[in-house]
Amino acid sequence: MTGELFINNKDAYTTWGISMDDTSLSALMTPPPLKEFVENSSRLEHGKRVDTSNPKIDERNITLQLNLTARDKDEFFNRYLSFCDELAKGVLNIRTKYQPSVTYHTIYVSCSQFSQFMQGIGKFTLRLNEPNPSERNT
Repeated sequence: MTGELFINNKDAYTTWGISMDDTSLSALMTPPPLKEFVENSSRLEHGKRVDTSNPKIDERNITLQLNLTARDKDEFFNRYLSFCDELAKGVLNIRTKYQPSVTYHTIYVSCSQFSQFMQGIGKFTLRLNEPNPSERNT
């Protein structure tokens, strides 16, 4: 798990004990949507005109399932508070070992669910926004 996920250039596992759920990588790698094409529907013509000559990528929302693990209750709460401080910065630049040259520039929106199990393992869902997916490699 070490070296698998990086958030703001920090190894998420060694820093906070955070690892990705099975669905997180596919959520990151899902292709971004396109903005709607410019259309013109004229009463003087059949159908409509659609300008497909200049497609543009739209923003996208990402949902990441993450797990936080710790050896004991104290370490768990220290890691949890430290990660909350990182979230409070608002900007999360995410990179994985599977796509080392790709950095997802995201904005933290919310943590929609948090559940704690056995006081040493927590599972939560982050909601992020990627404002411009075309800027991933910068």
